[in-house]
Amino acid sequence: MNKALEQLRRETRDDDRLFECVKELYGQGVSYSELKTLIPELRRTRDQLQLKRMLQNNNEILVQMISEEMSFLLDAKERQEEEEFKKLDQLIRQQQSFRKSAASSGPAYIFKKLFLPT
Repeated sequence: MNKALEQLRRETRDDDRLFECVKELYGQGVSYSELKTLIPELRRTRDQLQLKRMLQNNNEILVQMISEEMSFLLDAKERQEEEEFKKLDQLIRQQQSFRKSAASSGPAYIFKKLFLPT
């Protein structure tokens, strides 16, 4: 390895992927001085891409968690509403039963039995 590549190796601080990119650019004719100034920018760009990927992954996880939580809350709300409808139905049936029993033993029933033939 020639001296310029060895110096570039030190500049990339044993970052093999970055060094391979720099080595490829050097092989394509990019000068040592240009590469030396380009290394911090390449490192910064790589870090920004990693951060962007990390944020995207976090966003996907967050969306999934929120979706699961919303699904759970909607299911709980449906169960609660179903229980309320069952209670309401039970109260209506109970009221109907009370009315029926009151009608069969109330004054109108007795009046009906006395004056209307069966």
